[in-house]
Amino acid sequence: MNRPVLLLSVLLLSVLASLATGTLHAAPPADLLGQYLYFEEGPDDFLIFDDATTGEKRDLSGDIDPFTYTFTPTGPTTATVVVTYDVGEYDEWTLTWDSAGGGTFTREEYKDSNLEDTDTGRFTESGGTTAPPGGFSGIRLEEAVELEDERFEFLTDTEGREFEPGDVDPFTYVYTPVDATTATIVATFKVDRWDDLTLTFESDTTGTYVLDRNDDGVLKDQKRGSFRLDLNRQTIDVSIGDDSGPLKGDDFFNSSGRSQTEVVRLKGERPVKIRSEIENDGDDDSVAARASRGSRKFDTQYFTANPRRNVTAKISGKGITVGELGHDERETLEIEARKKGKGRGRSSGWVEGASNEIAGAKDKAHFDLIAK
Repeated sequence: MNRPVLLLSVLLLSVLASLATGTLHAAPPADLLGQYLYFEEGPDDFLIFDDATTGEKRDLSGDIDPFTYTFTPTGPTTATVVVTYDVGEYDEWTLTWDSAGGGTFTREEYKDSNLEDTDTGRFTESGGTTAPPGGFSGIRLEEAVELEDERFEFLTDTEGREFEPGDVDPFTYVYTPVDATTATIVATFKVDRWDDLTLTFESDTTGTYVLDRNDDGVLKDQKRGSFRLDLNRQTIDVSIGDDSGPLKGDDFFNSSGRSQTEVVRLKGERPVKIRSEIENDGDDDSVAARASRGSRKFDTQYFTANPRRNVTAKISGKGITVGELGHDERETLEIEARKKGKGRGRSSGWVEGASNEIAGAKDKAHFDLIAK
């Protein structure tokens, strides 16, 4: 599995409440159940400002390049940093803060006192403020790239998965708060393959991490960067397919039907059968289901599989309760579609599953009906 690493992100409902009230504390959560770590590829190098005038550029392989610098706040949310490595070799950073400990940058790189390159992007700094700090002494500055789809998700109190759309790598994990600001996670994929993570919290939703990636029982890579936290809503997973073939949509989560749409062709007046499964990837949950109504050209009926009951009126109205599903449990819905009248026709429909306990945890699979 291709696993770029690293921005970690995690968030409990209590964290959401603290965000709403503006009362954040730099402390690990009690556990990771229902949370995710959102991985963002960390920078190859970062700047550490040792004192008021000197610092070091470090990369993850251990190389160190010392520099001198000047730091100048230029406005309520802006500052410039000039980092000088040698005579005529320096970088000019223009920083604009738009969030706690982060914002946008423009970096101009000079060689022989001539501008050679200009980069723009986002940055994070360990000061954790929405305005320039009084100075950079003791602060670490790094680039922050755009978020990836890939992340760690903690589905129960012992089971999780490394996730990217359509591809998951399950693991078991142990989460341990160490002290007031640090915690560790050991995520085990196989007996000889695991990740060791150390998280240092600067607020309830942000901090820095060190990740040791072990394979074949030995350390293969170490990376570090910044993390932030969020609630995992990718727990209700809907897939769809014809009555006999494989299903589409497993481990895809969207409402558009991308990678989870089944196309069915009808011949004559014979009905077609479609199967949809609603799976609970998370911890124990109460799950509901809704579905689209029939169309002018097609009669569409919905049935539960066990016991088999016609639930068309309810599921295409207010919806039905699928029931209490444990981790990895699923319920099957059967769809029968028949063409009304003669001639060609085309219609689309959908099945949606949703959590009754986690707001926003839902998924939708689609089907296209084509009659010739």
